[in-house]
Amino acid sequence: MYTKNMIGFPLWLQITHFLNIILMTLLARSGLQILADHPKLYWNDDTTPGSEWIKFGKKVMPKDELWTSIDEAEYINPILGITGGNHNLGSARRWHFFAAILFVANGLTYVTLLFVTGQWVRLVPTSWSIFPAAFNNLVEYLSFRIPPASSFTPYDPLQQLTYFAVVFIFAPFMVFTGLALSPALAGRFPWYIKIFGGRQAARSLHFLGLVGIMGFLVIHLLLVALVNGRANLLNITLGGPSGDWNLAVAIFSAAIVFTILLNIWITWYTLHHQRKVQNALDPFINFFTRLLSRMPSRQHYAKKDISPYFRVNGRPPKDEKWQHLAKNNFKDWKLNVGGLVKNKLALSLDDLRTSFSKSEQITKHNCIQGWSAVAEWGGVPVAELIKRAEPLPNARYIVFHAFDKDDQGLEYYTSYTIEEMMMPQSLLAYEMNGQPLPIVYGAPLRVRAESRLGFKMVKYLKSMEFIADRKEVGSGYGGYRDDVQFFDNVATI
Repeated sequence: MYTKNMIGFPLWLQITHFLNIILMTLLARSGLQILADHPKLYWNDDTTPGSEWIKFGKKVMPKDELWTSIDEAEYINPILGITGGNHNLGSARRWHFFAAILFVANGLTYVTLLFVTGQWVRLVPTSWSIFPAAFNNLVEYLSFRIPPASSFTPYDPLQQLTYFAVVFIFAPFMVFTGLALSPALAGRFPWYIKIFGGRQAARSLHFLGLVGIMGFLVIHLLLVALVNGRANLLNITLGGPSGDWNLAVAIFSAAIVFTILLNIWITWYTLHHQRKVQNALDPFINFFTRLLSRMPSRQHYAKKDISPYFRVNGRPPKDEKWQHLAKNNFKDWKLNVGGLVKNKLALSLDDLRTSFSKSEQITKHNCIQGWSAVAEWGGVPVAELIKRAEPLPNARYIVFHAFDKDDQGLEYYTSYTIEEMMMPQSLLAYEMNGQPLPIVYGAPLRVRAESRLGFKMVKYLKSMEFIADRKEVGSGYGGYRDDVQFFDNVATI
């Protein structure tokens, strides 16, 4: 039963409400920026071109030449996307995860206080009679009539059901579908993504959830303004249905202006200081994502699950030495293993095939852009190479160097902790789908780390180097993508 002190809005409700508006704008804008990098949505995890149920943009990939997944990325206006432009993915993900963590924390705070203070009765239905009453409210609104004042205690039945659904159903739904996009979580608990029909179905549902919430906000703001607008504005700004109207308008206007200016500043500052944003937000985000890095992948797909199409991400190296090795079918290629180890190694493909046990695994590849595909990989467990090399006590990381370089001559590389590479499905693959690893997928050897996003799985391998600190390599952020494109080095979500 409602009491008089439940009609107004307590201060904690006003604060969490305002924070929620800020966080939802950041989530929506960063989410659209992420979507622009692979602007297609599917109900199947194979993501075969043409199988999408919706796509955004006008790009058409050529059928008579090699194209990569990066070619599919679309430009997005910085008004919509948090950083705008094309393939500005690292910073967009960083803001998305930062806002998502705060969104969950803010939501838990709100729900906790809701029950601690007894304010839960304003949202949680306590009688089945609310459903026919809500239907009557709907009929009244559709007939352009406002329900009687007695219906608002403090909300009418339709509002109460809607707010309950948003807080206790749709918000958790967005969190759970978002978590389904984590390769680490899906790798450790493959059953989890099946709840949503697969990773791509979860991605589609996540997008539809965003559309639904944005639609709710538009209708919500419209009705708040049209139905008892004066009392609503006083409630959300001053905490009660009475007070200084001019002050309420000033507070509300200031909140809207602050939200807009904050978004403008975040866009400008990120575009001009991406490294500073990376340094500021990563420690906070990585505290949570590193928890996922401890989860070993336990994927075991069947051969029937192998995707008919597997996207290419990146073109073969222009490095003359690699091209010479490729012409000779990599007979002279060797993987050099060095750094902080007792035993330095130089292993040919034949050495890898004959001197180590072969491991095979059918797993799902999850690209940071959003697409996915299942393939079978065969190769050497990294754990065996680690044991053979015998790392020194101060060795903590393994750096995988590639023959691939960018137009400025910077080498592609990435790094993992030794513990991560000791996991069962950490593999150096020389086969794909039962055949020698094709050129476009990283021949002669590539990394497979099934709890990570695809950009961490270095192709065209040249060497493995054991080091004590990631700062010793490149710009010190743990990988080429981290150094140059501001990606995160954990890559578990």
